[in-house]
Amino acid sequence: MTFLRITAEHPHLATIQTWYETSFPANERRRFDALRQLLPYSDMHLCALIDEDRLVGFIIYWQWPSVVFVEHFAIDPTLRGNQLGQRALDELLRIDSLYFILEVELPQDDIGRRRIQFYERQGFSLNPFPYAQPPYEVGNPPIPMHLLSIPIMPSQDEFDTISVLIKERIYERFYH
Repeated sequence: MTFLRITAEHPHLATIQTWYETSFPANERRRFDALRQLLPYSDMHLCALIDEDRLVGFIIYWQWPSVVFVEHFAIDPTLRGNQLGQRALDELLRIDSLYFILEVELPQDDIGRRRIQFYERQGFSLNPFPYAQPPYEVGNPPIPMHLLSIPIMPSQDEFDTISVLIKERIYERFYH
C-alpha cells in the first residue's frame, strides 16, 4: 500500500471526490472545492491509497509534532472487505507520532458499531470523554461523536488539550 500525497490538481481527485461525497454526510465534511484549497498546506495530507498500481481509496490526515489526526478515510466501496483499510492504517501507523486520533460516529446502528470495532481491531481505543465534532461552517451545530486514539488519552486534561488543537487547527482555522 502506497500513500500518494496530492498537493495540487491531480487526476485521482475526481474519483476521490465521488468517494468523499458518498461516504460522508454533508455536515461531516467540507465542500470539495474548499478541500482542494487546503492541498498546499504542509500539515494537511490528502493521500490517494494505491495498491498494485490502482487507486483503492483515500485518507486525509493532519500531522503535527505529536499528533496525527485522521479527518477522513475511505476505501473504494467495491473493494471493501479485502483488508485494504487495515493495510492503509498499518502504513499510517508507521509515522512517528505520540498520538493517532480519529473521530467516529456514536454507535447508534450496526454500521456505527462495526466501524468502531474495525478501528479497535487496528489498535485504537475509545476515549471515555464527551466530544463533538466542530462544524465545518460557522452557524452549523457541532455533531456528537467519539474520539478514538492510539494510545488512549490518560486524562480529561490531555483529551481537552487535543480536542482544542483539533478544533482550532482543522475547523476554526478555515472558517470563511
